[in-house]
Parts: sequence; C-alpha cells; structure tokens
Amino acid sequence: MKRTKKGMPHYKHGKILTGITTEQFEASLAHPYNHDPEYKAFVVLLYYSGVRVSELLRALKESFQVTEKTIYWEVGKRLKHGKQTPPLPLSLSQPHMDLLLQQIKKTRKEKRVFDFDRSTAWRHCSKSGLGYNHHARLSAITYYCGKDEDGRTRASIAEIVNWFGVSVQTVNDYIGIVALEEMGAMKR
Repeated sequence: MKRTKKGMPHYKHGKILTGITTEQFEASLAHPYNHDPEYKAFVVLLYYSGVRVSELLRALKESFQVTEKTIYWEVGKRLKHGKQTPPLPLSLSQPHMDLLLQQIKKTRKEKRVFDFDRSTAWRHCSKSGLGYNHHARLSAITYYCGKDEDGRTRASIAEIVNWFGVSVQTVNDYIGIVALEEMGAMKR
C-alpha cells in the first residue's frame, strides 16, 4: 500500500473488502482450466492460507509437516517486510484438503510442491474466477478471526498477525468485515 501526499492510503486494486466465497472456491476447483490435480491443490492452499502467490510457489515438500488432523506449513521468510512467521496450521477437516495432501505426498524430496511459474499461477487464479489473491488473504484471515463449531474464536489476533505477517491494523480492518458479515447474518 502506498500513501498519497496527504498520507491517505492508496490501494493499487482498491481496498479489498470481499473474500472468496465458498461458491467461488468450489467453482474454481471445478473449472476446466484447473483440471490437473496440481492446480486444484494450488487453489486449495491459496484459499485456506491466503499467502502471496510467490510464497506459495517456493514451498518445498519439506516445508509441510503432516499430523493426524493438521498440516503445518513453514512458509519461511515472508516477502513483505521479511518477517519469519511460525508454521501456519491448516486443518485437514476443511473441504478438499485431501487434494493438497496428495500433492505434498507425490512431490519428491527437496522439490517444489507446485512446479510452475508466477504467470501460470496468476492465469489459474484469474481464468478460474478467483481473481486477485488478496481476496484469498481476506478469506483466510476472516476464517481465523471467526468462530469454530463450538463458538470459540479460531485464533488470537497475535497468532493471526504472526502467521500471516500482517499488521495489527490490517487484522483490525478484517475483524470489522467479519463483524459486518455476522451482523448481516443476524438480520436474515
């Protein structure tokens, strides 16, 4: 984000206020352009992690630790601000995580999990309807800001700031969006 001469934020793509809906995510997975399992796994990881495309593409097989219920992804040094973040936990109970798990398992040691370049990744995002990847980041962060099946918050603000390498102000903006979504759901 750049600032104008008066210090106001200037967003290249406008302020991102909408995440990727479940319907858009499902449509992207079903899109013929994403027929290959590697591209489907890419979409799954992008949707649930919200990381930058370049961070996702550099992921090696060894970056992932799989347990019975969770995949922990060591994203590494973040591209924005160079922050080293703790491993991002991705629940295996979320839909389509089996696609990611299969992709990790079939990847050879010390090789990238997604063996394609940035332009191919962006093409798959745009042609399958996902659009700009900040929509995925908003979806992932608002998911962690929200409540689980038992009504508990999935993650603390500190965990979200650490996992995603974003500022508290960014998380605060997303919490506002979650609150608006919850208020809209209550009115229905």
